[in-house]
Amino acid sequence: MSYRHTGRAAVLGAGIAGLVTARVLSEHYDEVLLVERDELPDLPGHRRFVPQSHHAHGLLGSGRRVLVGLFPGLSAELAAGGALTPGSADPALGDRSLFLVRGATTIRIPAWWSGGFGASRILLEHAIRARVRALPNVTVLDRTPATGLLTDRSRRRVTGVRTPNRNLDADLVVDASGRNSPLPEWLERIGYRPPPQSVVHSDVRYISVVTEPDPSFDPDWMAILGGQATSGSSVGGVVLRVEHGLLHISFGSIARRGPVPADLAELRDFADRLTAPVVAEALRHSTPVGPIRTFRVRSNTRRHYDRVREMPDGVLALGDAASAANPIYGQGMSVAALSAAALGRVLAADDGERFGRRAARAIAATSSEAWRLAVGEDLRYGCRTEGIRSPWAARFGEGYRNRLERAAALDPEVAAAFNDVLNLHRPLSSLGSPRIARRVLRPLRDRDPGPLSATVAAVLGAA
Repeated sequence: MSYRHTGRAAVLGAGIAGLVTARVLSEHYDEVLLVERDELPDLPGHRRFVPQSHHAHGLLGSGRRVLVGLFPGLSAELAAGGALTPGSADPALGDRSLFLVRGATTIRIPAWWSGGFGASRILLEHAIRARVRALPNVTVLDRTPATGLLTDRSRRRVTGVRTPNRNLDADLVVDASGRNSPLPEWLERIGYRPPPQSVVHSDVRYISVVTEPDPSFDPDWMAILGGQATSGSSVGGVVLRVEHGLLHISFGSIARRGPVPADLAELRDFADRLTAPVVAEALRHSTPVGPIRTFRVRSNTRRHYDRVREMPDGVLALGDAASAANPIYGQGMSVAALSAAALGRVLAADDGERFGRRAARAIAATSSEAWRLAVGEDLRYGCRTEGIRSPWAARFGEGYRNRLERAAALDPEVAAAFNDVLNLHRPLSSLGSPRIARRVLRPLRDRDPGPLSATVAAVLGAA
């Protein structure tokens, strides 16, 4: 039986996580307040407190599925804004694919198969924000920083949030404010221990630029992911086709020190030396339409709210506020959408008893697979960890993983299974199933690669 929570809910943060959460809560509460410290633009644009929006963002197939379910017609709205929408008849998409490149291995996945959008984060966020603003029971309060929690006298229930100008009463407060969430500190202020944490010190550095490709440059890929010049390299590149025919090019490094390119010439030299040729080619055959941007994330944190012994009723955290994995893997927007959907399912089935505990566990379960995948990759680069339970379990047998990637470049069934894991449709453990393991361990020379593009065939030496 569906249980409707009368009253008011407050969501902290109007990024992707907060917007999708507000949409979910609008079905269960009479009123939803979306509280955001930033000024929200009326058009697609970057925001002061979201510097990461200048860098490439990917939406996984699992995240897309949630978004189009919550916002019918979203694909058409993005297409009207200039985006490419896989699965559509858009001639600009054609037969292009996603390329996963790691050294000599290139895995080609049809773009419609993966199911994301060819759109920047700012366009996607704008489209969702417009839909949320139009909901009759959602009120958006921008330029309103939350400064703490309100509680009842016993401090066993959160009753709202403080802001500089007024207190906002709420029956449920959801923290979707991002990886720098103040919720652990706020809990300490009211007498609770902060949640235990798992931390990975990955020291990720981004360098990004948006470019317009030359008229003669028409490759057969829609996106390049990974883009590492050699297997095991801690430097890679991502190239995404976004709205209006532009390319969003980002270079990322993990646990690596070195000079940061300051201009286009230095950036092109950096790409030539440290990324796969297909990434450097995209940069050389396009012209920047904006400045080169840099960004740094020193560590990634998973806050285990599902494990706390005592937690006041009426407060939850999701998105990066609960589990902020290494952003270089492009999971954040999708995990936020999946977590909001999980919260919705708990609300729909809830009878009011132990709601907070069940919701925290559902949110943690939704984000755990993405965290496990990210930590497994981070460990390959020697990143230091704290509070990680059995870190060896997060590493998916490096020898097997390397062989799996090579097999996926030649075997469509392995590629499909790998794609399902990367898009969070299936767990990492599915890649160890007997059927997939047999195909991974077969001699590579016995593979029929099927229809491969000229670029992929050249990389694999199969031309």
